[in-house]
Amino acid sequence: MLSDSNHGGGAAPVPDGRIRILVNDRVSPVALEPYEVPRVRWRLDPMLAADDSACSARVIVADRPNPDMGNGFSRDSVFTWESGIRPIDELNGAALPEVPMGPSERYWLRVELLDAQEQVVFRSRAATLGTGPGSRWSAQAIWTERDESPQAQNRTQNEGGNAWGWAFLRGVVALPAKPVRWATLNATASSTRPARQFVYRLWMNGAFQGCGPVFPLGDEARYDGYDVGGILQPGGDNFIGVIAYATSDQRFAAQLDVCFEDGQVEHYGTDASWKALPGGAAFPDSASIGTRYYRAPAEDIDLSFYPGGLSAAGFDDRDWPPARVKEPFDHCLASPVDSLQTSYLHPKNIRRTTPKSVLLDFGSVVMGGIRLRATLSGGMDLLIRYGEVVQDDDRVRYQLSAGNVYEDRWRMEAGENAAETWGIRVFRYAELVCEESGQAWEELVSAVAAGQVEAAALLTPAIDTHADFRSSRPVLDRVWKLGRDTVTRLNANIYVDSWTRERAPYEADAWIQQRAHQALDDAPSIGRYTVDYLVGNRTWPTEWPLYSILAVHDAWMSTGDLGQMRSRYRRLCSLLPFRYLDRESGLVVKEPGRSSQMDGDLVDWPESERDGYLFGRVNTVVNALSSRAFADMADMAKALGRHGDAVLFARVASRMRAAINDRLYDPSAGAYWDGLDHGPSGRPLAHHSLHASAFALAFAEPPRGRIERVGDFLRGRGMACSVYVAAVYLDGLYRSGLGADATALISATTGLRTWNHMLDQGSGGTMEAWDPCLKPNTTYSHPWAASPVYLLPSGLIGNSSLGAWVPLPRLHPATR
Repeated sequence: MLSDSNHGGGAAPVPDGRIRILVNDRVSPVALEPYEVPRVRWRLDPMLAADDSACSARVIVADRPNPDMGNGFSRDSVFTWESGIRPIDELNGAALPEVPMGPSERYWLRVELLDAQEQVVFRSRAATLGTGPGSRWSAQAIWTERDESPQAQNRTQNEGGNAWGWAFLRGVVALPAKPVRWATLNATASSTRPARQFVYRLWMNGAFQGCGPVFPLGDEARYDGYDVGGILQPGGDNFIGVIAYATSDQRFAAQLDVCFEDGQVEHYGTDASWKALPGGAAFPDSASIGTRYYRAPAEDIDLSFYPGGLSAAGFDDRDWPPARVKEPFDHCLASPVDSLQTSYLHPKNIRRTTPKSVLLDFGSVVMGGIRLRATLSGGMDLLIRYGEVVQDDDRVRYQLSAGNVYEDRWRMEAGENAAETWGIRVFRYAELVCEESGQAWEELVSAVAAGQVEAAALLTPAIDTHADFRSSRPVLDRVWKLGRDTVTRLNANIYVDSWTRERAPYEADAWIQQRAHQALDDAPSIGRYTVDYLVGNRTWPTEWPLYSILAVHDAWMSTGDLGQMRSRYRRLCSLLPFRYLDRESGLVVKEPGRSSQMDGDLVDWPESERDGYLFGRVNTVVNALSSRAFADMADMAKALGRHGDAVLFARVASRMRAAINDRLYDPSAGAYWDGLDHGPSGRPLAHHSLHASAFALAFAEPPRGRIERVGDFLRGRGMACSVYVAAVYLDGLYRSGLGADATALISATTGLRTWNHMLDQGSGGTMEAWDPCLKPNTTYSHPWAASPVYLLPSGLIGNSSLGAWVPLPRLHPATR
């Protein structure tokens, strides 16, 4: 047993909350997958980071905290593992192989930073970590009894029949009267697929815990764990409440793991003793707010049937029927990302636009809905309309161009009313409309003015919250802030194209969003899980799987962690375009196909943004991106000790780049051809698009002597590409020493294809296209369109004149 001493003599420093402990790149995860080795690293407050007296570190893990000494360790703890004193760079990011990680375990971890004399100079507060049940669930899957009446079955066949998908679930856990050391509430549900969103929202003893699960990688059920030790009532009843929605494979399971102070661990799970009320009365049939990609319900709530406070003591569930036990989950895995939490935001501006409507402007994009609290003298029907922009008459455009109709109807009661949106809407503006004005409406308007209507924003917990950007150009500050707000508000627990129209991950989108996210928040777990999802569930364009390779490589360069590339190495190799590789020329040669078919060349989207690109069997964009993918795989293979693969991949990348720069460059134009018509020996396609030169500049390493000419060509093209290709284009400009051109394009205040134009349209988030005239079904909620978030700080670093940027050398993680 190790003593809880300073280990170096002298008074121990007070635990410092400015040292943030991360386990598997998360803050205090309590439901890690059992038997997997956790990794620890930490973040220092900038003021601590400036103190260079710390040169070594020690990690200590204990089996219990000390309730009498703040966040220190109990003197009765049995320390299960200590790292010993090691160099900081060696330990920050280290595995904890000696910590037993069986199912339903919990530990506390502390980091100590030491000086050259091995005296502790900084000591972190204790952070907790734990495991979930894994495959050992002491719980049954449950749901409500399904209404099998002909009327209910007929409703499900209709366009708006979705009331039968709602369920209210409630359980009671009676605990013995003895002290609790820790407790974790684990939950999972199915299915996320039809609505492409979470299935449950979960409360315990009146406190919201989270919603989930995240999209599974395959057929597994993902579960989340919530630390509920601080809200349990030993010696009494504890209440769990759930609101769930699913139209396929309706199942929910929860398990409460409680460790008492004597070390005994008990498990309390969902079973037939739970109560389960069908939700159709509170949520009557309504239209879908989705698109052709998914169906999610409008929430037409009748508050006279809504069971508010279902997780509070004293709630009356005597008339609720018992839960129906369903088929068990065959395969459960812990979610490697944090569950979404709710944050309540006051409107930035409130305007009464008509006698019967009030407009709320939240200033930037929101994912979620609203929370309303109001006491009314009479009942009324309230329309709630959400939109990304407003119309010329200051009314919310709630019928979105993507096909969503963001309109809910809440039937309010006389007396106290409290309700909150359950699912996902993406909006900047919300409009409250009463079709028949009266005293109740005026009372609601007064409640709005008193701050009792807020946005209920679903957010991913952030590790870093201090990111900011200031420059001498206000437009750059505004553009950067637009991107920051978009990324932080729409990250969720997996990256998707947009939570408005498709709610699906795409490789290129994930690559860009990961870079923007990590420029703001040192939280790689979401990007890692998204790429894992895409590696196993690739999308169709030729280019898209290549971006998964780039994303894994970029994450490694950012964190120094080899874990993802090691676990996904073979799958990543399978994404390389070997089957299209021409051995004689070294180029990728294939039929371009149609953009909408498997392995069809995309180049850019929509088609109107391709700058007239011509497609041939040799495609410059595809080859340039492929050369980068092979080069990145060579780096990763070398780091993993796969030297034969590293030599092969590097040789392919080098030959491909040489062929691109030899066969696809037109010296008379100072630009790259779009490609070759029939193959490596074919004729050049008689066109020079922005895209061919931009991708070659970014990925194919043109000879230094031709960069100025390529820059002259691109300068004449302006921003003749989509928001997606702009990320590649601008990054290539910065990396090639043409930073002044990149900065000018980002800071442009005139023209259609600018981020400033997005702001001029009243957008609260970065847009899918520069303007709806370029893509009529465009939406205003795409984090991958926020590339200035990382382009500006990386491109302008160390340069006060905003002139040409001298590219930094490519750094290996060991030298970062």
